[in-house]
Amino acid sequence: MMRVAKFPKPRPIGFLTICTAVLAFITGVTRKEHVLILAGAVFALCLAYCFLAVLLTSTLHKKKAAMLSVRISPEKVTAGRNGTLRLSRRTRFFQMPAVLVRYRLELATKDGKKIEHIFDGGFFKKAAAAFPAACRGAYYGAYDSLVIRDVFGFFRHELRLPQGRAERLLVLPLPSETRPEPRLLASGSERRNETSLRKTDELLEQRPYVPGDDPRRINWKLYSHAGELFVRQEEREPPPHSQFIMIIDTEADDALYTAEQGAAAVDWLCSAALSVLLEKTACGIEALIGFSGSGLKSGRAGELPALLARPYRTAPGDGSRLPSLSPLAGPRSVLVMALARSAGIRGGSLHDFISKRQAAQAVQILFFYRNEDQKNHAEASAILFGRIPGVEARAEPSGV
Repeated sequence: MMRVAKFPKPRPIGFLTICTAVLAFITGVTRKEHVLILAGAVFALCLAYCFLAVLLTSTLHKKKAAMLSVRISPEKVTAGRNGTLRLSRRTRFFQMPAVLVRYRLELATKDGKKIEHIFDGGFFKKAAAAFPAACRGAYYGAYDSLVIRDVFGFFRHELRLPQGRAERLLVLPLPSETRPEPRLLASGSERRNETSLRKTDELLEQRPYVPGDDPRRINWKLYSHAGELFVRQEEREPPPHSQFIMIIDTEADDALYTAEQGAAAVDWLCSAALSVLLEKTACGIEALIGFSGSGLKSGRAGELPALLARPYRTAPGDGSRLPSLSPLAGPRSVLVMALARSAGIRGGSLHDFISKRQAAQAVQILFFYRNEDQKNHAEASAILFGRIPGVEARAEPSGV
């Protein structure tokens, strides 16, 4: 059901004008100043017209607004670019003199980043208009609004238009220009379900060397000329390194980050993680990705931005847990990207994650900081977690 306010609401300038009209009228009557009485009457008539005009326009368009159907297309855009809101069909709204009808888009992520954009009257005629999508994230919006107001800004009435609770827009991260240099602590299983053997009649046909190739098969003569490593095309392709796991801990300590700073820090974590993962996948390494409140997901190069658009800033103690590694057997190389924290290691989701892993799963934790206070806490966290067997931890500066 569309929820509608009963009457237009006065804006701050409307309150000020009402007070001015009342004060002018009362002063004019008290002091018998006809000019003040006339000014008060003019202000009152103007206010009355604006109120009634906005109210009448809202009443006339209530049913028509309820039938508006909009969608965001495409549903995935890169951060910093524009999204497009589309109407199912062109429409027209009757506007009384000095009254404006506008469409308001309202989207927000789970950690408070917002997209709010008001489209002018041309949106209804063109049935499509662009809006900026600056920050990475998965955006939801249960309601949009049809905004009806007078040109002076005295009164405003909004007809709320339900849009559902599903994800409406995915703003993809860009790879960070500055990124960490993690070291994979274990290569993991190197096996292929079926043999891949590529043959060719051209003995000189080569393909680039991929980590996992037998070094004895490298064409060193070609390397001496080209400066790059190649193996013959008919050799067996190397097995994938499918054991690399990237975990993004989105917990932002309230003592070190405000809500806005925490959300921005998590955005950078995702951009830095994207840079690392793109490099690893380009080398033939397959990765599993997880973050606070999610399970592990397999990500190929083309799927990485969409996966890394969904993590959002979480607060300590809100119940969000890091994905469990228990279903995964065998040695694993795990990289955890986390923010500086002021608390110790006990009782947090990161400690629970570390303590429940298998002994063969080597973990590297990078704690990121942006100022001296955060640096001290990041280094202290790295020392504490680094004492856990099988864990390597260090503090790193972030790009925000």
